[in-house]
Amino acid sequence: MSKNMEGIKGVAVGRSDTYRLAPADIHVKDGWNCRTENFNPDDPDDLALAQSIAEVGVKANLTVYWLDGKAFVSDGHRRLFATQYAIEHLGAEIKSLPVQTEDRYASEADRVFSQIVRNSGKPLRPIEQAKVFKRLVDLGWTESDIAQKSGLTRQWVVDLLNLQAAPETMTRMVRDGSVSATLAVNALKQSAGDAAEATSKLTQAVETARAEGKTRATAKHMGGEKKSSLKQQLQALFGAAEIREAKDNSGRYVVVLVPDAYAELRTLVGF
Repeated sequence: MSKNMEGIKGVAVGRSDTYRLAPADIHVKDGWNCRTENFNPDDPDDLALAQSIAEVGVKANLTVYWLDGKAFVSDGHRRLFATQYAIEHLGAEIKSLPVQTEDRYASEADRVFSQIVRNSGKPLRPIEQAKVFKRLVDLGWTESDIAQKSGLTRQWVVDLLNLQAAPETMTRMVRDGSVSATLAVNALKQSAGDAAEATSKLTQAVETARAEGKTRATAKHMGGEKKSSLKQQLQALFGAAEIREAKDNSGRYVVVLVPDAYAELRTLVGF
């Protein structure tokens, strides 16, 4: 070991070993990842990732855990699937990927929750976050635990859990982008929790939007229903946002919105 590396080892407060594994030796636990699609070549961002990997390889470690004699990925599904696409369709000659192991003390809950905190490259959509929250509840977490850990409001966590329990017809509309998660949550509230009624309202809103040539229903398409005030709609949006202090010690705060919420905010404020 070089003197420089010995110096790093002497001052390091932790250890993170990087290994290299062949893509075929990295396994995916069926149904574990809450992302609706791990990789879609028709998505420009996903395709750009595959093209980048084909050119320069995977630079950020995937995270794996060892189970039944195999390495299963807990963080990096999108990179793994993009790599497979690059090999199969872009002619990339990638023999191995950099991986690191989960913390030795990580629990199943830690691995589940990591799907939210580690997906900064392409954040989980609200409907995907809802699946993570449901798994955490099944592991004994409370809504308050999840809110505190995720930086979201408790009310938004509860709203997403309610959305997770909604009929497939409603959740499918959210997944395919016909309605936003916020609109679906508001429909549930306006219907006093009656999921069937809320689903009917959203279905009608989608039909109205399509008749106008729109691919996405908004609050204005909810017909004669009592429309939430701008304040209420903004409260719902920012309740779903992650708000954290800026890293530059300026005293400013950064508001992080998922793409769906950002698109809805632009609609609300008219730009």
